[in-house]
Amino acid sequence: MRKYFYKKEYIYLYLSKFCYSLANSFIDIFGVVMLYKNGMPLHQILLLYGIRFGIMGILSPLFITISSRFGIAMCSLIANILRVVSTYIILNGDYSNIIFFIFAISLPGALSNPIEDSVSNKYVETKYRGRYNSFRNISRILGATLASCLVGYGVLSQNNNILFIIITIFFILDYIFTKLVDYKPIKNNKNVLKETLRYIIKSRNNYKIIYSLRTFHIIERLFVPLYIFLVLKDFKSFTIVTTASLSLQIITVFIIGKYTDKNIVKSNTLVSFIRMIITSLYLILNSKLLISINKTISDNFEKVYETSIQTSIQNIIKNSNEDYNLLSTVGQMSLCFTEVIIFTILSILSIFIEEKIFYIIFILSIFSTIGINFYIKKENSQK
Repeated sequence: MRKYFYKKEYIYLYLSKFCYSLANSFIDIFGVVMLYKNGMPLHQILLLYGIRFGIMGILSPLFITISSRFGIAMCSLIANILRVVSTYIILNGDYSNIIFFIFAISLPGALSNPIEDSVSNKYVETKYRGRYNSFRNISRILGATLASCLVGYGVLSQNNNILFIIITIFFILDYIFTKLVDYKPIKNNKNVLKETLRYIIKSRNNYKIIYSLRTFHIIERLFVPLYIFLVLKDFKSFTIVTTASLSLQIITVFIIGKYTDKNIVKSNTLVSFIRMIITSLYLILNSKLLISINKTISDNFEKVYETSIQTSIQNIIKNSNEDYNLLSTVGQMSLCFTEVIIFTILSILSIFIEEKIFYIIFILSIFSTIGINFYIKKENSQK
């Protein structure tokens, strides 16, 4: 166990992830479902997320600007304040000021998403990275599991005030633990937006392609909950399935963390193959029970896959000669700009094919898994 708690910073990062996951799960797991429950059509939800990620991509360089001047924790603080605001809006179902709402759900990701890779490359040694990521994902699982219980209770009992207070408290705790590992990256005197855009356009590397391909996994992760909700047609059943699927993930994540540190190439190939099978089952299953079981298996394996892929990406950044804060931001921008295009296409298609759009999402996710595995192998072969 000492390898999982090798430095005191690891403990703060685990606690930060637990608190963040608990607070943000309302948006991350239930957000799309709540938008649909509150009357927003599927094509508008897809378009909303496309706009969200477009703004997030454009604003991502703010992470470098703010963190180099005020520290990483300031990015977390601003992001979490806006997440509290967007949570309040979703809970109350009032989207009258849609422009402000889009901004409130877009800027937090721009400021905080690069923190994950940035702090990892600041504090985590490569030989412990797989195990670190596995325990960090376990922290996320525990937070999300508890959150799903709280959200289910709050929504079903219509006790939004208690739910909102709990979410706010844990966003504050996330900031406090992030503050304990706070640091200021080396200040870049160049035009940050111009520098990151130049890197995205001119540089040739597998890192950008891997991040862009992750778009399809993000879309699947965001919209599978809505797919399950539409299949079950009952929020209580949906909450039970979500909670059960989250609670079974811890053992496999432990195993893959150790395996990844031993052989990252074989680890990625194995988890990619299993992930393709699980996603493919959504295309052929018709039974509510079997779809729910597959959802449980999918969630159980998703964190395993994330642990392996995330470790590979962080190792690519670590082994690069580039500034890792720049690369973390570039990765997020590549992801976001790809999402704008894909979400827009999916939004238009869903007007005509409606709920069949989920099958396209699953197919794209399968091809994405193949592509990511190919480029990670390619990157490792170049060492």
